[in-house]
Amino acid sequence: MTLITISQSLDESYSKHKIIPDVVDKFETQGLLTIEYNLEQVALGNTLAVARTQEKPVIQFTPNLPNQDGKVEDFGKDDKLILVLTDPDAPSNKDHKWSEYAHWLLTDLQLKSGKDDSSYILDFTTGSEKLEYQGPAPPPKTGKHRYVFLLYKQDPLIKEVSTPSDRPTWGTGVPSSGVRDWIAKNAPELKLLGVNFFYAENEDN
Repeated sequence: MTLITISQSLDESYSKHKIIPDVVDKFETQGLLTIEYNLEQVALGNTLAVARTQEKPVIQFTPNLPNQDGKVEDFGKDDKLILVLTDPDAPSNKDHKWSEYAHWLLTDLQLKSGKDDSSYILDFTTGSEKLEYQGPAPPPKTGKHRYVFLLYKQDPLIKEVSTPSDRPTWGTGVPSSGVRDWIAKNAPELKLLGVNFFYAENEDN
């Protein structure tokens, strides 16, 4: 499958599941964000059991192929990154009074080589965990929730990224507000590199 076809497939998934525009604005994908929970892959809208997602996943990023100058657009292996996990369906996909709910926020992440030269593993030990990982916990009778991973290139001019004051609505206090609004206020120069997401729901549904 060509990169153009892959990018088109990603864009279609983001639109189909309303990641665009609910969570992020339309953007140009810079690579593949791969997430794995206990050998289960996050696959652009598949459903995972809540119990299987309570531990931190393994995350890799595979940037697009270099251009004619040998450079990958907006990405270098020495860049520092920001990783986000957010739930735009809190407490439900019809009631957004807590949306988005911030499940995880890491800044200053570095990369280490993966299984081959084309992919990199996110090294959580190198970053600053602004919000500790909190696994999905959708309330009963609220249907499926989307859990969205976002990987950003960190602006090297920003020395410190502030922590949201609360997890619901990313501390804004405004329903249906979230990571997009937090970034616009605190780190507007961040560049979105890749997105992946899954669904989870309470067994009492």
